Formats: sequence, structure tokens, C-alpha cells
Amino acid sequence: MDALDLDTPALYVDLDVLERNIARMQEQCRAWGVALRPHVKTHKIAEIAQMQLDAGAIGITVAKVGEAEVLPGDDVLVAYPLQKPKLPRLKELAKTRRVKVAVDSVDVAQDLDGIATLVEIDVGVARTGAQSPEQAVEIAKACSDFQGIFYWPSWLDEAGFRAACLKLDAVLAALAQAGLEARIVSGGSTPGAAKTPLIPRTTEIRPGTYVFYDASSMAAKVCEEADCALRVLTTVVSTAVPGQCVIDAGSKTFSSDQTVGVGTFGHFIGRPWTMRKMNEEHGYVEPRPLTNGGPRVGEKVWVVPSHVCATVNLHDEIWYGRGGRVEGRWKVAARGKVR
Repeated sequence: MDALDLDTPALYVDLDVLERNIARMQEQCRAWGVALRPHVKTHKIAEIAQMQLDAGAIGITVAKVGEAEVLPGDDVLVAYPLQKPKLPRLKELAKTRRVKVAVDSVDVAQDLDGIATLVEIDVGVARTGAQSPEQAVEIAKACSDFQGIFYWPSWLDEAGFRAACLKLDAVLAALAQAGLEARIVSGGSTPGAAKTPLIPRTTEIRPGTYVFYDASSMAAKVCEEADCALRVLTTVVSTAVPGQCVIDAGSKTFSSDQTVGVGTFGHFIGRPWTMRKMNEEHGYVEPRPLTNGGPRVGEKVWVVPSHVCATVNLHDEIWYGRGGRVEGRWKVAARGKVR
């Protein structure tokens, strides 16, 4: 079946692009001398996680225990502050898999008896993480199985990475002085992956978006349109209001996160259109300049979502294939696994 014959809205992944993205990031990690532990919150699909592992990933990163419970990988890092009510599930998971948890408080560290632990360090993003070398040492001492440190560089620029390196070096020096060995220095994100060599003591990185990329990645010059493996097929359902058209995909199809710095909810393939607004089932599109007579009711259009991770989590299934053909579909196994 031709992908254009899918009922809309539909998510479709080009396997050639997906496989290329997976192989390229793995090759880059080898060149940088770091291990790859991809964050599977982007795709939430067991088959794609297995593709990453088969390509050489050392394990997976998850945000929530629920993701780890349904996705493969013998070595799992829970990259999220864990609370005590989650511990029974975590310890059940640890019976059959190697589990690590990132922490940024003494209280949580003390609860993780027997669980390998990384201390999270805030490198300037101001989300979570220890704020000083002294605090990092205090947390590490509370861990029963301290393994190393964890940082999230997010969208830091080169200057931010250099400042982060100084912070991490100070933390590592303080840990060493306290007699604590940090065997793992876990960092990385898709927008920051290429800057990994600026923090040379990094041992592994955790990018996620790179498997699909998205419109925000394009806007940040992290990728090109041809690297975007996942696209949303939509249909124009109305042209009644002058100067706009409406597509059959709104906030129940696309993430409500706009493209960083651009102000649209997606990148239209082959069309200079902008989606400025969404209702639940309506995407309001400015089809300017009007070309080929403007949009037509029933016309199908491809859109790269602004934020692919949150978009995927809205869907039960994703179609895949090559060359614009459909070969099958995957279940989004970890959809809604937010606990």
C-alpha cells in the first residue's frame, strides 16, 4: 500500500532514514570514544529499541519505570528523580536486568539500597541536579552502590558546554578527594551530542530524538529535512475561511510544543505553510504564498512535527515502510507509561 493511502491523520516512519540515523549516531559515539545509551522516551517502541541495541547501544535510558517494564534492554538507566512508592517495581525490574537510577537528593539515595546509582549534576540547565561539588559528595556518600555522575546538557551552546565541563571536573575532583570513584559520567542529548568532546571525561551519552529528529531539530541546525524519519500524514478538510486552510490534525495528533524559535507546530514538506494554532482536531494553517491555486479540500500533506517525542506519545500505532510504501505497523508499547 502507498503511504498516501493511509487513513489520516497517521504517523509514518521511513525505515531507510531511521536505520541511517541509528547507524550514524552509533558511529559518531565510537569516534568520540563514548558508549551510547539511547533515551527511548522518543519512540516508546520495542522494535526500535531493539534496533538500537543491535546496532551497538550498551542499554537504554528511560524517564519512567513503566517504560522499562515494556521495552527491551538488559541494562536500564532510569533518568528521572525516583520516589519511594516506585521502589517495589524498580526492585522487581532489578531481579532480571541491570538497573541504574539517577538521583539528586540524599533522601532518595538512602532509599535505593542495593541499586546502582548515579548522582545528577546541574550543569547550568536549572532543572534538577546537585548544585555544588559538596552537595554531590553528600549524595554520593548516601548511595549504597555509587557508580558515577549524570548530567543533562539540553540545548547548551559551546560556551555552556565549556562551563559545564568545569563544573563536572570540580565535582569529580571532590568525589575523588572523598575516596569515591565515578566510573560512569553519563551525559548527552540529541542537540548536544556533537559537543560531547567538549566534556572529555564523559563515558556515555543518552540522546533520544536522533532516531526520528523533528522540526525543532531542523530549526536548530541539528539535522536536515531528509534526516526526519517520522512524518505525519494529514488531510486538508476545509478552505472556507479566506487565507487559511484546516487540516485534520490538531493537539490530539501533534505535540502542543511549538518549533523552538519559529512559532509553528510542524514543518510542511514541500509547502511553505505555517501551522500557527491548533484545537483538539483542527490544525489552522497559513498556506502562504498561495501556489498551484492554493490548498484543496481532500489534499494530503506531510508534516514533520515540532516535538516528535510528545507527538509519538499521543498515538497507539506507527506505520513504517520504505520508498513511500507501507510495510507494517508498530505498537507504541510505552505510550502513556508516565508512572
